[in-house]
Amino acid sequence: MSERSYPADPAEAGLRLFLAWFGPHYARSVTIQDARSDGATLTCTAVVGRKWSLAITVINTLAPDATLDWEAARAAIERRLDAEGRSIALWAPRGAPLPAEEPALSNLIISLSDAATLDDGRLEVRHPVNLYLRRVDTTGSVVTALGGLGSHWAQFTNRVPGTFQLNSLELFRLPSSAEERTDLADRIVLAAGQPDIEDTHVIPAEDAWSANQLGSGPSCVLGTPAPDNEVWSASLRRNLRQALKETAAAPARTADASALVVLGAATYAGEEKLSLVLRGADPALWAGHDILAVIADGFVKPIIKPGRQALPWDAPLA
Repeated sequence: MSERSYPADPAEAGLRLFLAWFGPHYARSVTIQDARSDGATLTCTAVVGRKWSLAITVINTLAPDATLDWEAARAAIERRLDAEGRSIALWAPRGAPLPAEEPALSNLIISLSDAATLDDGRLEVRHPVNLYLRRVDTTGSVVTALGGLGSHWAQFTNRVPGTFQLNSLELFRLPSSAEERTDLADRIVLAAGQPDIEDTHVIPAEDAWSANQLGSGPSCVLGTPAPDNEVWSASLRRNLRQALKETAAAPARTADASALVVLGAATYAGEEKLSLVLRGADPALWAGHDILAVIADGFVKPIIKPGRQALPWDAPLA
């Protein structure tokens, strides 16, 4: 086995995730040839069903956000996972710090071992965090939240006795279970009714990250240290459009069909912004591809997916 380099290439992990969707979707075996990556863009040819060819391009929109500390932390986690024989794609919520030192690193590995499998096949990796609630006024009935619950403040309106500040900066991603989210909200409301709430009240919670089983090969940590704000959104639009222009200008590759895969960051798959940027870009930059998909938060989302029997390998065999 060749020596692995750290940190891993997110574009390579994106390719493996795309193939994990593609092969079962078309019920065909797939092998990869001539894979090349510069860290920002990966190109390869996939042989489908031992007969047809698919030219694949993976654009990694995570690359421009990388920092030295972030890459070092990614490398530390990936080395540990590889040493334990795991093959995992771990998705850090946008802006979340990576636990690269002890004991946080070992706690993360333990959390991965205990991860539950969701209905869509992804893993949910949980670790304990604390929320901090304090009453700042006896009037009103509202909670102002910082952190992962910042967008959920409205569900506390008219349910709490006073005006409160909720520090949820340790929480980046809520569990997928609607029941558990409701239970957390109920526990916050219950805590707000305590007589000593003017003092900071600590509420236990769980941060729930996403992960994918890759089956084999090196593990990879995916995400961005950049926080979710307008500056980051503008940077994403600018970087993705530039990458699309460079991809469109590249020499055409001979193949039976082509696929463009865009890999990016999102705290929740349903809130990814890649689709919006693609739809807002010049369609000529990606119109030449038969398949267009985005990957975020461990979920492969087809944007362009030809109908049945539109591609050569999808037609009935003679």
